Amino acid sequence: SIHLNTSYISFALVRVLRAGAFCCAQKFFQKLCFSIWHRHGTSVEGSRKGINNPPPGTRGGENMDYPARFEWQTRCEFNAYCKRTLRNELIDACRERKSRKRHEVSFADLTPHEEKQLYTVDRYFVNEAQIAADARQKSMPFFLISFFSLTMSVFIIYSSYKVITLDRLPVIGTFRSISATQKAVTRILLLESGLYGILGGLIGIPVGTLVLKLILQGMGQSLSQGIEIPIVISPFSIIFSFAVAVVVSLLSAWMPVRRASRLPIKDVVLGSVEEKQVPRRFILAAGVALFVVSIILPKVASGNMLYLAGGFSLLGLIAATILIVPLLTNLMAMGLEHIYGAVLGNTGRLAARNMRDNKNTVQNITLLFISISAVIAITVVGNFVTTYVSDVFNGAELQGFADGYMEQEFVDQVKEMDGIEKVLPVYVYENQIQADGMTLSRLEGTDNLECYSSMLALHYTEKGMEEQAIFAFAGERAVLLSESCMDRTGFAVGDTLSLAVGSGQADYKVVGSFKSRATDVEALIPSTYAVSDFGAAAFHFLAYTAADPDAIMVQIRDLFGDTSNWSRTVEEFNTDALSTVGAFLQPMHSMTWFILLLATVGVINNLLINYIQKRRSIAMYKSVGLSNRQNMKMTLIEGFSSGLIGAVIAIFVSYMEDPDDFPCGRS
Repeated sequence: SIHLNTSYISFALVRVLRAGAFCCAQKFFQKLCFSIWHRHGTSVEGSRKGINNPPPGTRGGENMDYPARFEWQTRCEFNAYCKRTLRNELIDACRERKSRKRHEVSFADLTPHEEKQLYTVDRYFVNEAQIAADARQKSMPFFLISFFSLTMSVFIIYSSYKVITLDRLPVIGTFRSISATQKAVTRILLLESGLYGILGGLIGIPVGTLVLKLILQGMGQSLSQGIEIPIVISPFSIIFSFAVAVVVSLLSAWMPVRRASRLPIKDVVLGSVEEKQVPRRFILAAGVALFVVSIILPKVASGNMLYLAGGFSLLGLIAATILIVPLLTNLMAMGLEHIYGAVLGNTGRLAARNMRDNKNTVQNITLLFISISAVIAITVVGNFVTTYVSDVFNGAELQGFADGYMEQEFVDQVKEMDGIEKVLPVYVYENQIQADGMTLSRLEGTDNLECYSSMLALHYTEKGMEEQAIFAFAGERAVLLSESCMDRTGFAVGDTLSLAVGSGQADYKVVGSFKSRATDVEALIPSTYAVSDFGAAAFHFLAYTAADPDAIMVQIRDLFGDTSNWSRTVEEFNTDALSTVGAFLQPMHSMTWFILLLATVGVINNLLINYIQKRRSIAMYKSVGLSNRQNMKMTLIEGFSSGLIGAVIAIFVSYMEDPDDFPCGRS
């Protein structure tokens, strides 16, 4: 009906005015509302459909019967009441708007100090050092994939350019014969290599982005709670990846290009291309020395130097093995020559003899060694990371924990539950307490240090420190600091610290230090002084042991009700950690097939080079009666032997790559 529609429209307009959304049109809407009311004030809202409103000056409804007249009068009275109500609401809205306007302050007029009081920052990850360490542990397998892939790419490009330079020797000889300088030939071949690097970067970056998107989609589907992982690729990462593609291509091709461009014209024409031999004793001594240094260095390094030492150790082991592989190949070929001679006859003996001093075979063994050791190392490190992350509470006595707001009554109810054994309530201060002006990421207060130490597996720095700390906690203001906190702040045992939060301040003596994987707490004080000095009123962490931890956990969650909390049994925590870490590492395990594919491409390249270089010797063998079947058999024996030697070396080197020698292996 007309009047009800008018009422709803007017009411909506008043609400909009009260919200202040159309402040600039306030007077316009007031006049519009009054105009609508005056225009329709004499209308009969209860008229029946098809009947016009009564003429001005008449009340209307004289000819109605009593029930219809009563209904009509009632609706008219209700209509008048609505009008008066809306008019009063409009007046209140205008007054409220004027009052609010007198007290409003523009953001542009606020001082910087006043602006800072208008916002707050939630610190979800308070221990940044621990978060960074966990990130390094999870990213270590991906770093290994990148490292081994880059190393194998260098070998493949190197071997490919050996093929290219061998194919181009007639062209190089022609250029040199028409007065082309060595620099000109080198520049031409390097420009060609740089072009390959540019094309590889332009193709590889989009393809890599697409593969990354598919991997992250798979990881998001496998993660619980529907977590979606966004793709974050910075411009620096794109530029850096492109630069690496070009630089690796140029550096990998430099040695064969330089060697080919410096060949005498006579040797190029006659095809007598020989390389200068480096004394084997020098190579053996350098390889052994580098191998020993690479094993010892990470064991003696500590702190930030451990990252540099770990990277050098990994690179050094591979470089040392590459230097020693030719000598190991010759020694093992000599042994296999006798074995194959007795088992496979002259063909096997000839295949083993062909492996000696064969650089293509050495390169095949090197590629196989790198790829197999990469697969082994990545698998071992991935398993190590999984174990490390999922075994946080190793040695800790607690079987479940609750993280949330808990008053003393809550703790008392937990202690009265059937099957409960030990209950440890803890006061928690996160980024609130300052020690001599430095903020502690997490400080906790407990009334039972002995129970706390066993529950969360505290490892004290020195023997006997636990007994001293328990005694000190019983009668004085004492504080225990984690080793990471002491390294960050420079505090030492015996120092007196001024702990402060708000108006509360007190001096505490450092009575010991500890480390623990089960908690990221930086400082620990007696709960008595947490209450008296800092006004602790409620607990925010609770650990327990029970005959049936799952049943207790169900009851604890019921006690929380709608209160925000994070409660888990240790078994649930380990299960969640395994599923999350497994989802992150699954793509890494799949990428090992990519490394094997790179090794396959490299081996094919080396076989092609070997065929090109052995065409004359194969022709000589065939001239004295070597059949195609015997040639194929000899080639297969060489390939099997190369794989066998490469696998043995890879297993040995992978065994020497101890995860504890790298940053991710030390907690």
